[in-house]
Amino acid sequence: MNPQSPLPVVFPCRLESPAGLSVEVNANGSIRRMDHRDILLNLFLGTEIEGGLANLYLRRLGTVVEATPLLGPGSPAAIHVDKQGITAQGDWKGIRFSLSFCLAKAAPAWFFHVALENTLAQEETVDLLYTQDLGLAQYWAVRINEFYTSH
Repeated sequence: MNPQSPLPVVFPCRLESPAGLSVEVNANGSIRRMDHRDILLNLFLGTEIEGGLANLYLRRLGTVVEATPLLGPGSPAAIHVDKQGITAQGDWKGIRFSLSFCLAKAAPAWFFHVALENTLAQEETVDLLYTQDLGLAQYWAVRINEFYTSH
């Protein structure tokens, strides 16, 4: 191996910020786990097969309302994950999108940057939905009783 080439990413890939936030990401871009120091932020761990509840959805509004996840196994995007974050690019029914997910350096926060382009001849009305499950407890407490923790 060339000493100049970066090491291959091992999944789940762990992203870390100086502010104490860490996120484990699966190869398909789904969020496996989010922690701030010793507190697990999400309630359910995301998997390669089902993804996770933390996700961003592109929703088309019209006579029929429909949506697609932008990350995870059901996403129409090409996903790239590395130590800097997640990038995703794709097209869903004529709406071209690009997305990046990154951690803030100075605060325990994360950001999604999304660009949309309508490639259809007619005007479309779309929006973005963010979903997040909350655990907000230490890992052992969440894993012992998920139902109690979620109250």
